[in-house]
Amino acid sequence: MKTVVTVLGTRPEIIKLSPLIPLLRERFRHILVHSGQHYSFEMDAVFFEELGLPAPDYTLGVGSALHGEQTARMLSRLEPILLETKPDMVLVQGDTNTAMAGGLCAAKLNIPVAHLESGGRSFNRQMPEELNRIILDHIATLLLAADETAERNLLAEGLPPERIRMVGSSVIDAVARNRQHARRSTIVQRLEVTPGDYLVLTLHRSENTTPAVLPGMIRALGELAEEHTIVFLLHPRTAAAMRSYGIVMPRNIRVSEPLGYLDTLCLVEQARALLTDSGGLQEEAGALGTPTLILRNETEWRYLVDAGMHVLVGNTYESILSGARRWLQPAALARLRSAPAPIRTGASERAVAAMVDVLYQ
Repeated sequence: MKTVVTVLGTRPEIIKLSPLIPLLRERFRHILVHSGQHYSFEMDAVFFEELGLPAPDYTLGVGSALHGEQTARMLSRLEPILLETKPDMVLVQGDTNTAMAGGLCAAKLNIPVAHLESGGRSFNRQMPEELNRIILDHIATLLLAADETAERNLLAEGLPPERIRMVGSSVIDAVARNRQHARRSTIVQRLEVTPGDYLVLTLHRSENTTPAVLPGMIRALGELAEEHTIVFLLHPRTAAAMRSYGIVMPRNIRVSEPLGYLDTLCLVEQARALLTDSGGLQEEAGALGTPTLILRNETEWRYLVDAGMHVLVGNTYESILSGARRWLQPAALARLRSAPAPIRTGASERAVAAMVDVLYQ
């Protein structure tokens, strides 16, 4: 039996890989490595429990750090594991430093790399995630693209078509697999909000947590909270940046610590709309049918914008207020909510089948 090592380390990776892991365990000798990019495994254990996943076989415990130091820690701690386990393929997902380190470490050891969510592009090379995506795609053996746009991006960069498989997005499978469980959550009652009468806010990307950008965003969101109930799932990075810059949280924003996956799905599904800069939540909201205002100037998930489900409102004080006041009107929200969803399940099965084809050909 062939051996596959999956490397993950952030909550979005856990969610997006969760539908694949049971399938990988059926078809391969499967080894799971948790880098601890943002948290220890203990902090992420609730996600593994909620999603019915086995505990990692190895934990690297790298923690947060500057990009170079964090990636170096991952490489130095992962290399002995790959040398010991001798995998036939390493699977990574997305655009994180964990994915970058997993792919680079494997490639340097001449181990084939499968990149799930290959070909996503924001075309903003100021984003470290964009650089991770591009490098990963150019060193990977198997490029598992989420949609036709991603496939076109890979072909435009000169990557061989025989390495590309357009499989879809595993986020959709994760939502489909867990939506009914999420509906049993009591998070709406615990937060004392009314279904359909609140906005969910998440904000954590590095370009949005700088001293030049974050104060204006928080100011705009505070003014928006005078008109709408906003539940802010406050990311540790954003909380630390606010403290560092002396930004005071507006009193009318309801703050919550980050939630587990099922609570988050429940809260987003029952919201009037989602305000976010998260890539994973954009797709989850699309699968749930929740209108989304993206707090960025570009998105890798352009297909949801092109379908009319989501809108880009930017990350400045002026653009957020202007976009929110336009798109949070009842008629505009109804238009977003009624847009046909270009959503299809089965990406996980197609991705694992592609890995089987490559490894057993």
